[in-house]
Amino acid sequence: MLTPKNSATIPLDKKVLLVNELLVNECSLLLYSPGVDVWRSFGSFIDNGLASGETCLYAYDEAGVRLQLETIFGEAITQGRLLRFPLGRGYLPKEIEELSEKLEALCAKSRSEKRPARVLVDFGGLVTRHSFDKAVGLLRSLISLKEETFTLPQEKKKHPVLRTAIMAFNLESLDEEQIRTLMGICKNVIISTIDGTTTLALNFRSRRQLEPEVELAPKESLEHFVKRHLETIVLSLLSEHPMCGYDVIKTIYQRYYTSLSQGTVYSLLYSLEAKGLVTVMKAESQRSKIYVLTDQGRKLAESRIKDFVTAQRYLLESIQGT
Repeated sequence: MLTPKNSATIPLDKKVLLVNELLVNECSLLLYSPGVDVWRSFGSFIDNGLASGETCLYAYDEAGVRLQLETIFGEAITQGRLLRFPLGRGYLPKEIEELSEKLEALCAKSRSEKRPARVLVDFGGLVTRHSFDKAVGLLRSLISLKEETFTLPQEKKKHPVLRTAIMAFNLESLDEEQIRTLMGICKNVIISTIDGTTTLALNFRSRRQLEPEVELAPKESLEHFVKRHLETIVLSLLSEHPMCGYDVIKTIYQRYYTSLSQGTVYSLLYSLEAKGLVTVMKAESQRSKIYVLTDQGRKLAESRIKDFVTAQRYLLESIQGT
């Protein structure tokens, strides 16, 4: 295994690598070993992009994908906010050319609508020597597109057309020379191995600079945090947009890697409704109840979030000061 010179290898036993925070505003390369579960991170990466109002494109090995896209992101797919591009159906070099055209169209749409785009391309184990050069060309295109910007009429600040992009490969499909080539092109590299370690080779000058930027969270701590502050978290989610109970469960799982039972979530939603903090809306075309914050609920959500952030900041400053 090649390890970049400026890197840090981190044991991830019982920990979650918060890829969304680490790779935002970057174009990154992810190399993973066979057997590594990348699907939760991929799902969370897409979900965070959609929650931020970005248009997302997900290209994937059709035979190997384990994300139930229609079930999880059905609404976003229908609305055109998540574009899918299955790979491995035919001649891969030709498919990569078609994907490049789709990327150009996505970025043109992003410039036109003044809405950032997010891209995830997972080749899995599809790449061979015959298609590797095309994959390299696509990676270079992603890096080039990352430099393009647009400016909102009411702002002077420039916004990236392509806000965040990841290109992923199963390490089993690459030889050492190909890995060196990819790592020579992309400054930000994550190598995730089955032994429970992840090597980060980001665009930093030294390991000392790397450490503050890496977000690692013990799973038990995340679960404890979510369950202890569940009401505040649910109010926060509903302040983003109305949701059904299933969407609340799904979003908490994708963002916080915490599984909650239907009984726990629906009991809380019924309690919020009884307190007048949410109201129930049911569209004719939908079977599920949609929970919407009332004015009282929205004010409480804003107050809770503000108080929570203030308390956390005080506690962290106190702990770090000791």
